[in-house]
Amino acid sequence: MPDFMQRRRIARMLDRKAEQFADRSSPEKGWIAAMRLALGMSAEHVAQRKGVSRNAVYQAERSEKEGSISLKQMENLAAAMGGTFVYAIVPDAPIEQLKYRRALERARAMALRQSGFADWSDDEKQDWIDDAAAQQLHDMPSDFWETT
Repeated sequence: MPDFMQRRRIARMLDRKAEQFADRSSPEKGWIAAMRLALGMSAEHVAQRKGVSRNAVYQAERSEKEGSISLKQMENLAAAMGGTFVYAIVPDAPIEQLKYRRALERARAMALRQSGFADWSDDEKQDWIDDAAAQQLHDMPSDFWETT
């Protein structure tokens, strides 16, 4: 497991990359067809460049739309059309925010197991939860992401 500094560098890199993918919508006909049509390339031309049949190109376009195409196929087709296939996992929020949400979830669950917690004032409860969440973020225990 990377140390804190490595995790933070990776998180910042992912956050910067996520900004580039803010618009994650795909073309209506898929990326293969969109690139091919934009280039004015027939399926036959792509097939010749890739060394497959025209029907294989059409099948790949259908598979892409269905979500069953392989990453390798996308990579090869992109290269055949003079492009590069990019694969990414884009976080739904900044990495630190995702970690903080999880730390709060864990802190709230821990609070319910805290003796007499229900009798504490709202301020005491919130302080305890905030402290527990901060401790979770600091320690990042090995079970941090386990589901309960």
